[in-house]
Amino acid sequence: MQNLHSESYRWKDDLENSESDLERLFVGSAIGMALLDEEGCFLSANEMFCRTLGYSAEELLNMKWGQLLLAHGSLLLHEKTNLLSWQAEQVLLRKDRSQMPARVWISSLRETPLHDSVSLMIIEDITEQRDAEFELSKRKTEIEKLASQLIQSQETERKRLARELHDDIGQRLSLVASEVALMASQSSIEKAATPNRLDHLREELDSLCTDIHEISHDLHSYKLQHLGLKSALKDLCRRFTQPNFQVRLDIDDMDEPNSKDVSLCLYRVVQEALNNALRHAHAFVVAITVTSSRGMFYMAIQDTGVGFERSASPQGLGLISMTERLRLVRGDLKLNSILGRGTEIWVSIPDTKDNLEIAGTDQVFGDPSRSINRSEVA
Repeated sequence: MQNLHSESYRWKDDLENSESDLERLFVGSAIGMALLDEEGCFLSANEMFCRTLGYSAEELLNMKWGQLLLAHGSLLLHEKTNLLSWQAEQVLLRKDRSQMPARVWISSLRETPLHDSVSLMIIEDITEQRDAEFELSKRKTEIEKLASQLIQSQETERKRLARELHDDIGQRLSLVASEVALMASQSSIEKAATPNRLDHLREELDSLCTDIHEISHDLHSYKLQHLGLKSALKDLCRRFTQPNFQVRLDIDDMDEPNSKDVSLCLYRVVQEALNNALRHAHAFVVAITVTSSRGMFYMAIQDTGVGFERSASPQGLGLISMTERLRLVRGDLKLNSILGRGTEIWVSIPDTKDNLEIAGTDQVFGDPSRSINRSEVA
């Protein structure tokens, strides 16, 4: 009999210790936890639960958990006779009425000695997860759109090159070949009498060589590959400059990028920006500033074009292409455009992977005094 009483006291002590441990876990948990009765009313809530939703423990005692749901009453507790253990993703309302996507668990504790009809509710804020999923979905859509546009652009470029080679270069070569064949069929006396025709052929061949060189340069810059970024940019700006389209390049006495990918990216961004300014923005002045500091390359491109409202304009292939090129070399692009005032593009690229940690360093792009004075040129 004494042993029976001893076992009974030991069981009671173990039960009290278990309840005490459970209470400490409930109160100090880093996860939002609350206890509910069979009607869904709050019996208690730990600090994390209150902090997550913005309610005090006293306020929750006068509420049912269904009041936290965005669609009030969309989920109800099972009847008292039913076992309850489920989880779902719900949108909860904080005290300030802001919405919080959450993962909710509710599990019956009726098997425990605490209370016959108590259920445990656990909530987890999944706002960051939802935001990440949204960004991933958005990025996937942009990539799919870019892939489609790149294919269309590639086909358009091939058609343009085919048309130029056939309608222009091919026709002119045919005329030169016909002229040479005609001269070859003439007598020596007739050949001696037509020196002007040889001069014309030489000029036409020189012009053909120049045009073919221009087409080749658009596809791949020889100067960029063999002479470096500074020489290639100077040549590019010179070729774009026209009487009604002035390109000003300010490039400091910096070292060439260590990475050829960085050089190519900067070159293509300038090429795309100049194309956009000439064809779409109707600008007549473009200012380009390139500088480097602490393993970073910075570039600013400003034009005096018509500008646009980004919220009202679809994102064109040119801007997507520049953004994707920069992303591949861990670079960053920021764009500011004002309707009727022009467009400004800022670019920053780490030269090597070892310098990625300073990619977020703020940097002033060039000397503000050398920026375009829009009041003077407008």
